[in-house]
Amino acid sequence: MKKNVWVFFGSRSAEHDVSITSAFVVMKWLIKAGYNVLPIYINQKGKWLYNKDFSDIKKIKDADNTWMELSIKLWEVDNKMHLEQSKKWLFSGKEQIDLDIAFHVLHGLAGEDGSIQGLCELVWIPYVWPGILWGSTTLDKIITKDIFVSNNLPIVPYIHFEKWNANLSDIEIKLNYPMFVKPYNLGSSIWVSKVENTEELKNAIEVAEHYSNEIIVEEWVNNLIELNCAVCEKDSEVITTLVEQPTTNANFLSFEEKYIVTDNWGGTMSGNETKVHIPALIPENIALDIQEMSKKIFKIFKLGGAPRIDYLYDEKNDKLYVNEINPIPGAMQMHLWEKSGLSQIDFMHTLIASAVAQNDRRNVNTEFKSNILDHTISFMK
Repeated sequence: MKKNVWVFFGSRSAEHDVSITSAFVVMKWLIKAGYNVLPIYINQKGKWLYNKDFSDIKKIKDADNTWMELSIKLWEVDNKMHLEQSKKWLFSGKEQIDLDIAFHVLHGLAGEDGSIQGLCELVWIPYVWPGILWGSTTLDKIITKDIFVSNNLPIVPYIHFEKWNANLSDIEIKLNYPMFVKPYNLGSSIWVSKVENTEELKNAIEVAEHYSNEIIVEEWVNNLIELNCAVCEKDSEVITTLVEQPTTNANFLSFEEKYIVTDNWGGTMSGNETKVHIPALIPENIALDIQEMSKKIFKIFKLGGAPRIDYLYDEKNDKLYVNEINPIPGAMQMHLWEKSGLSQIDFMHTLIASAVAQNDRRNVNTEFKSNILDHTISFMK
């Protein structure tokens, strides 16, 4: 029988639309790989909606009216997880649907941060992507950098602060212009700003404060080349893709250039050949260093799924820095895996198999018998 793969996407996040785009691509690949796909769309108000017969991504804007609202009831029967769908229409009953695998394609807060992983672990459902701790950790750029430093991984100079403690003078004393200003827990280059002076720094911090309680400011890397490498576990072995080099018309890769495809620019996340070099145009030893470092990071953070590790390379001075981890990259970085020799179908099977293996590893003995309740009852008397 086909396995039921529940695909979670959307949610209350600034990366809501990116999640929808990624999910529809993933669902298409899962169907090709022979799975029974069941989508759960979480709208920006947090309502859970379901439509087994999803098709046109453009109709998602009307999902509140055309998709069924879910009454979420999870329970275990015969070692199988089930979800109850309460239909709203007259003369409709309730449908019980098995949950075999959860595949969440949630970007940002209220999903990628460990929220859905926690739900899955409570009811013992295998799921694709990192666990609770490492999902939340990798979404927090500050903690991620601390772990990089503790493992002797090279990073650019940076400082962070809570938005109510912003001090421009302190930033300018510790870091040199140009600088990057980022919200500490957003991805997809959303509200990332390059600044050249005090006024630009002030404005960028004010923008970032609307989307995050903590801000990161980093020094710019001269002679910059941005590089990516995706990594996953296949047949109990950690493997990586080739190193990818996205190109840009600006100083750094923006949200528009990652996701908005036009005739002349954009679309790096779709593998647009005019905007990415695979393999990257860098020395072979640097590419090998990136691949080995990516495997090391995957193991340090106990990652699942197929995260993408991002790097900054100073070409002139031959200096490499690890920038951040994207635990659930847009469109799963599928174009990069394909260029590296893993087909769409094999990639889906790999992620599902890895999720099942991770779930098996979480199956530790939790039984501990004691007489504490008897003593507690006596004490209560």
